[in-house]
Amino acid sequence: DAHLFDIRPALRFSTMFTRYGIGDRPFTSPNPAYGALITYHLKDKPTEAKKLKIEVFDSAGKRIREILRAPAEKGLNRVAWDLTYDPPKERRPSTDQGDSFFGGGSRGPQALPGTYTVKLTLGDKTIEKRVEVRLDPTLRVDVAELRAVFDLSSRLRDMISAINESLRMLDSIKSQLQQIEKTAKDRLPDAATEQSKMIGEYVKQVDALADKMARNPEPTLGFGGSPRIADRLVNLFFTIEGVNAAPTPAQREEFNEIAAEVPQRVNEVNRFISETVAKMNEALKKAGLPVLIAGKAIEMPR
Repeated sequence: DAHLFDIRPALRFSTMFTRYGIGDRPFTSPNPAYGALITYHLKDKPTEAKKLKIEVFDSAGKRIREILRAPAEKGLNRVAWDLTYDPPKERRPSTDQGDSFFGGGSRGPQALPGTYTVKLTLGDKTIEKRVEVRLDPTLRVDVAELRAVFDLSSRLRDMISAINESLRMLDSIKSQLQQIEKTAKDRLPDAATEQSKMIGEYVKQVDALADKMARNPEPTLGFGGSPRIADRLVNLFFTIEGVNAAPTPAQREEFNEIAAEVPQRVNEVNRFISETVAKMNEALKKAGLPVLIAGKAIEMPR
């Protein structure tokens, strides 16, 4: 049903703008895809019951990446693994799942030089091929330095996930409160004013907690205030990942400050879920309104 062709060694390299807005008019051809090019042949177009899945595993057999939106047409197909690990969990659904090295969106740490395994699964059948990731030979960098970057980037990725999960939980609670307020106005108009005031206070508590982690995403006049932990995490991740060199002392100092704050913020959300939301639900029940569904506690990043 499927055949996975040999995958040529992939070269990890950095890029930089040499022209900006001028001088590129004669060059109209697209750049080749960055990373490891995975070519495969499908006898037939997969069905819903028999979906195609492409995954990348490290030398220890741990899955590090699932390539989303891989083409799955009858005949020859090709997709590029951009030599990065799975991206962090997101606060909101995104059309970009980090499958583009040069595009926007979140992405995971860059893979270190070494041998990886690409597995193609179609239904109950799996085939695999190895791929070698090599470093740009023009770079003069010790692998130990890249390992230091990878270690910090991996931890930052996990902390971004924890903060985004916390924010997603608060977004859900706020959305539920707004829906409950709407329901109260439609079904219980006599008590709508009092209930709206109570729910409004609850929404303020949610917003205040979320504001400690990320600035209000809604457009506002003036400046957005000082960077929150969500901004600092993402900025540091891309600053460290932007060069092939060991993290600087200043970057390590910033990392240590962030690593100390993230557990505090996640714990605040977990306490809010276990304590404050429980009290809110008691008040909502007494008012004859639906209760909030908060879900389980957010796991702390390791």
